Amino acid sequence: MEPHPYYQAILDAYAAAGRPAYHESTPEEARAMLRATMAAAPAPTGLPEMESVVDCQIDGPNGAIALRIYTPVERRAGVCVYFHAGGWVIGDLDFSDATCRRLSAAAGCVLVSVDYRLAPEHPYPQPLDDAFTALEWAAAQYPGRIVVAGESAGGNLAAACAIRAKALGGPAIAGQWMAYPVTDHACDTASHQDLGERNLLLSTPDMKWFWNHYCPPGIDRAVPELSPLRVSDPSGLPSAMIVVAQLDPLRDEGLAYAARLAAAGVAVTTRCDPGVVHGYLGAAAAIPAAAQAVSESGRWIRARLDGEGLN
Repeated sequence: MEPHPYYQAILDAYAAAGRPAYHESTPEEARAMLRATMAAAPAPTGLPEMESVVDCQIDGPNGAIALRIYTPVERRAGVCVYFHAGGWVIGDLDFSDATCRRLSAAAGCVLVSVDYRLAPEHPYPQPLDDAFTALEWAAAQYPGRIVVAGESAGGNLAAACAIRAKALGGPAIAGQWMAYPVTDHACDTASHQDLGERNLLLSTPDMKWFWNHYCPPGIDRAVPELSPLRVSDPSGLPSAMIVVAQLDPLRDEGLAYAARLAAAGVAVTTRCDPGVVHGYLGAAAAIPAAAQAVSESGRWIRARLDGEGLN
């Protein structure tokens, strides 16, 4: 299957401009490339009205952690703690702003977006330590249940937070929502083999480049906090929703993690959209399937915060 025309136009423009792949860049160049792409993109349309969007900082083990707190016009008790995409190397609060607004409104809850530290300057476990510190802060700050959420590397952090919380006995997590998550370091699934060299906005060489920055030599990548698919006992982990894209090298490791959780008795919802690529939820204004996925994800988060479908 070929990509949705929206993405084919982007891929053609990148090819015409000679845009380098992430793995052909330094981290600084990759960050600059992302900033330039965001600056050149049209302003997001159709964003829901928010009661407030507030930036703040909290103290963490490695220094201050920046947060952006979204409060929708209509909200329930509870909070969603969200971790952005970017391979642990790129991305920031602005990168995920539109998706956070849509997800907060769809879920009808406060959403806390976390600007965790980035590798290679801050390799594992520092990004995860920031993420878990923000989770603990949100659990103490907001009454009601809590859901962890993330896209791509942020989905990896959400899964890792759930695993760490289970090991430490808290905070209690009502659900874990992950979109096209990184769940294993091997990069050897069928989707990697079939799609990994097509460079549909993410390639297998890119993913290995991200891993090498997040986990330099000497770090065991098989530990569950890095490769959640390898957790020895998934039973007792929070119920999960995993959203994947058909044309994404990470597709099969996301589905494999869903199957691993379900086999251990964890309630799991999955969604796989055809014709879309890694990161497609950011195109909710242009691609109906992405808008539908955000709406379904919001309903799922809302149900977890209301106490439905908990393990």
